[in-house]
Amino acid sequence: MAQVEFWGGVGVIGASKVLIRDGRSQVLLDLGLDIPSGADLFRSPVTLPPGRELAARLRAGAAPGIPGVYDPAALEPGDPLAGPSGLAAVFLSHPHIDHCGLAGFIRRDIPVYAAPEAIALLRALHQAGEGLPGPRDCLAGDTAIRPVPAGEPVSVGPIRVQRLDVDHDVPGASGYQVTTTSGVLAFTGDIRFHGHHPERSWAFADAVAGCDMLVTEGTTLSFDDARPPRAEADVARDYGAALAASPDLMLQAAYPRDLDRVHALTGAAAAAGRTILWPGRVAAFLLAAGAGPAAALDEAALAAVRDAPGRFVIQPDPAALPGLLDLPLGPASEMLHANGEPLGPFDPRWSLYTDWLAHCGVPLRHLGCSGHAYPDDLHEMVYRIRPRVVVPIHTRSPQRLHPVGGTVRLIPAHGHPYDLSGSPLPP
Repeated sequence: MAQVEFWGGVGVIGASKVLIRDGRSQVLLDLGLDIPSGADLFRSPVTLPPGRELAARLRAGAAPGIPGVYDPAALEPGDPLAGPSGLAAVFLSHPHIDHCGLAGFIRRDIPVYAAPEAIALLRALHQAGEGLPGPRDCLAGDTAIRPVPAGEPVSVGPIRVQRLDVDHDVPGASGYQVTTTSGVLAFTGDIRFHGHHPERSWAFADAVAGCDMLVTEGTTLSFDDARPPRAEADVARDYGAALAASPDLMLQAAYPRDLDRVHALTGAAAAAGRTILWPGRVAAFLLAAGAGPAAALDEAALAAVRDAPGRFVIQPDPAALPGLLDLPLGPASEMLHANGEPLGPFDPRWSLYTDWLAHCGVPLRHLGCSGHAYPDDLHEMVYRIRPRVVVPIHTRSPQRLHPVGGTVRLIPAHGHPYDLSGSPLPP
């Protein structure tokens, strides 16, 4: 009989980890850095000792203690987690650190799969100096993450796993359909229906319709937001309008891994007669990711900005905020925050970031839209799929998902086994 365990995303936003067992075979969907429900003990300026990053996280309860997943070289000597567990494969939904950040610590004999686009983005990050930590080489040799085309089944004993494209704010976003001897589990990964490719997410819903268990992210259920939902088209429109209305230098905060938005903002800036200047490490990543040529903010570029501030948009480095003092800011300069870093008030860097903007007299305008499905779309998706049971994770408020039409909602306990009908099983 197949069973499922939830080792992440339970009562928190992010870090989904879904373990599926069927007889002696096991597959794991996602293995990222845990998102703390309280204070992050590993936030800046804390640095982890090389070679002991995983061991420190495990001892602090900041990584899931799943037996047989991790490379013994990354564990403390004698750690029982180093023993074999029968885990046969790991499937990553997308290249965000809360979903893939621990992939470098997976045992070398366990294959890891992801979308080709996700692997390409991880390779670009590695080339820009932001590779995955851990002893496993995820991008070369026998231990590299294996690309799997959408719809192509991967068999793991009696388990069959199919990757399906979805829309999220990063390339290579995937959901999964997992067929077991007891039924079918579908996993959304991180999903939305208001981005550049909503057809991918609705096609996922149609492909998994009638599944036994739907495991869905529910990020936006966590918030009371009276503002009307925003779409990617709104972001590009408002960004372009803000640039056109200002004769002065403008600032932005965009998430570089969202290549679709980077393309949209670059086009809007060009239409307004402006060039976006990025921190050097971000420009290097965008070039490696095929989104370039991206102009870096160096001394030569800064001299050009001083000569003609209104022809540029600058993305400041959140780690180098005193650099704002060197910029020729004007009375109409603004910070156009489009889901870049720091990500928001929950980010430990946020208060320092807003303090610097206030000191420099730069108003902060929020222009972004969520990378996650809005509540109405989540409910429409569940109704369209009509699973026997739906499991909302990756949210602080799973009770806000209200299925209809006979679908049962399960709010799981961390690490506890369930069958595909949602019934708890003995540990």
